[in-house]
Amino acid sequence: MRFLLKHTALVAACLAAFPAHATNGYFLPGFGFRSQGMGGVGIAYGRDSLSTAANPANAVNTGMRGDIGMAVFNPERHATVGTPAGGNRFFAFIGDTESDAKYFLMPEMGFSMPLNDKLHVALAVVGNGGMNTTYPQNFFSFNAEFVPDTDPATLNPSPTDKLGIDMMQLLVPVSVAYKVNENHAVGASLILAETRFRAYGLEAFPYFESFGYTIVADRDNITGNGFDYSYGAGIRLGWLGNFMDDKLSVGLTYASKTYMTKFDKYRGLFAEQGDFDIPENYGIGIAFKPAKNLIIAADVVRINYSDVASIGNLGPITEPSFPLSFGIPSIQDPSKETGNDAGMGFGWKDATAYKLGVQYGVNNRLQVRAGYNYGKTTISDDQLTFNLLAPATVERHYTVGFTYKANDNLEVTGTYLYAASHSQSNCQQSILNCVEFNMHQNMFALSMGWVLDPGPGSLEEYGESEWAGINFDGWYGGLNFGQSKYHSVDADSANTRTEGWKVYAGYQFNKYLGVEGGYANLNDMTATTGTVTTNLDTDAWALAAVLSYPLTERFSIMGKLGAAYMLADISEKNGTGLAVRSGDDSYEPNYGIGVSYALLDNLSLRAEWERFDRKDYDIDLMSAGIAVKF
Repeated sequence: MRFLLKHTALVAACLAAFPAHATNGYFLPGFGFRSQGMGGVGIAYGRDSLSTAANPANAVNTGMRGDIGMAVFNPERHATVGTPAGGNRFFAFIGDTESDAKYFLMPEMGFSMPLNDKLHVALAVVGNGGMNTTYPQNFFSFNAEFVPDTDPATLNPSPTDKLGIDMMQLLVPVSVAYKVNENHAVGASLILAETRFRAYGLEAFPYFESFGYTIVADRDNITGNGFDYSYGAGIRLGWLGNFMDDKLSVGLTYASKTYMTKFDKYRGLFAEQGDFDIPENYGIGIAFKPAKNLIIAADVVRINYSDVASIGNLGPITEPSFPLSFGIPSIQDPSKETGNDAGMGFGWKDATAYKLGVQYGVNNRLQVRAGYNYGKTTISDDQLTFNLLAPATVERHYTVGFTYKANDNLEVTGTYLYAASHSQSNCQQSILNCVEFNMHQNMFALSMGWVLDPGPGSLEEYGESEWAGINFDGWYGGLNFGQSKYHSVDADSANTRTEGWKVYAGYQFNKYLGVEGGYANLNDMTATTGTVTTNLDTDAWALAAVLSYPLTERFSIMGKLGAAYMLADISEKNGTGLAVRSGDDSYEPNYGIGVSYALLDNLSLRAEWERFDRKDYDIDLMSAGIAVKF
């Protein structure tokens, strides 16, 4: 099983290198971007292969098809920590901070096929969710007046040391569905799972014992140990019934707890010596068709986070016998130390997600959809300290989407999700006293489905009116990954190289001339001069003319010239860790050269060098990727 998971994860890693930050707790609002366009519904209604991850019985309706997609996920997380006026500060940092990690790529892929009229199989590779923060200020850095003279270096992580966690969870449900009769189907999935995790910046926690308060059972395995991996398996069962001449569908689904191997590198952080199982969840769904091309669907899903000790166990709670101005956690019972079976966790409550979606077939080629998803925050107001590392606080999600049938075999689906900002705050929190955090999210997704045999009734859901469709001749889109490098940086020391990526779309007028626009994430640069550290994070929206010259039937060279609207986020920190943030947005020249090789008639490999000129520094982006002609 581990061999299969590693190779499946490798395929996904080729498409995405970063974890996501999810919404219903740490679960994504739905499985598949098509589902997420309807608020995440999928228990009683599913038409692509990814929907079998929500209910394996959906496979009887998906036909023979393959799906692959990619999303850009943008969570914005802010935190404020502090002590009321007049109180002693146990930690050095007080004020506002914002997570630097703002953009993540999320892949999905799957296929389904019938073996005969009754038996169907499917496989999906989907993200279950994740948690991520990368704070540039370490609010767990000791105030110097409280550091013992014996070993201040080990006791005091710098206020400028980054603090955060990365967690990504991948599911691979292998499903089989059986059509009992015309109106009922059952299904089962073997769910293979992998979780990747790391934590950094928590060096202060093991050293509370220097003050007489031990909160960590295993001080060597709590932070800064790089990525660790966990593997496991569980099952999901599903039923799907059709009533009222197929106008009404009802679905039920149950997923057992997915039992995972332990994080050995973080057995001092998570309860039960590094255990982090995926919680049991179950739900009911209903889909109603007042007309063949109109679907109204709703799901209710329950996620039992409290049954997983590392998630559900209470975190630190300040005892009245200890002064709040110090904020030191009181651990009277050693069994509550992190890493023990009853060790402190995030204190999450069980979650119930309510999902509502509508889909309308405009004509024989276009479907549009919208949805709403609500799930109350899982975080109690007395559990904010640890949850600064995973502020899964959003509750309301609004989604829209479409599916366009370009031809009999190709469907193109797009989805946009907005999770409204939601804050939580409270004082008298253990360790940090006063805490506030909030988050809002955006997600843009695009997927393609190759349909060899549509499922029953799926074509009718497009609508009856004829439409010639959109002429995509000459249009293309692509995705590149690579490295960015900042030039003309005057500093004592600097880290000027980092990963970069871009997404783009263009139109080819002829084989020599085209126009192309897109978004480039040039990531960040860090420079230090004296006691001042400057971090510069740059994004760009570009538009350029593209000249191509074919050297052979498949191999071409190209050049581009245009302009980019560059968004620069600048953070300057002095030796105390206090940061001054500013922005510097401007229009700048953009040009580059590259090569392209056509693997197929509509699929090409591209490698490019681009320069983004600015008035005070230049940025190079070296990247390679694929381009698809529509």
